[in-house]
Amino acid sequence: MRPGPYSYRSYQTLNIVFFVLLLLIFVYAALFSPENPHYPIPSFYNRFMSGKPSPTTGLSHSFSAIVRGNFHDAKQLNSFGIRIFLFFFLEWIFRAVAFFSLKKGWIPYKKLLPADILVSVILFACCFGRLLLFWNYL
Repeated sequence: MRPGPYSYRSYQTLNIVFFVLLLLIFVYAALFSPENPHYPIPSFYNRFMSGKPSPTTGLSHSFSAIVRGNFHDAKQLNSFGIRIFLFFFLEWIFRAVAFFSLKKGWIPYKKLLPADILVSVILFACCFGRLLLFWNYL
């Protein structure tokens, strides 16, 4: 089955949307200091569900330390922070590469889409795998 122009355009649109959303995550992390105790988006699990710290506690602070190049503090703020940030950063780069690869015709859509899915799933599993054990806390 040959992909129609809509699936190609949809894939390109998704690449743009994800690229912008990931960029907004980096901007958010850059705007707030890791020392700031009040971030505008609190941990949902901590605040509304249990009141106890969860594996995601300090993740925004960790991201803020990472964008400032302070990896030691980032690891102290949240042990998963560097891995998760790496996932977002690599996906951000991959979205740009995928978009321009299709736009310039470097890689055919039929080959890029399955490779994109495979790489993203493996990257997700590697970066989020240990954090997914978080559900044992519920």
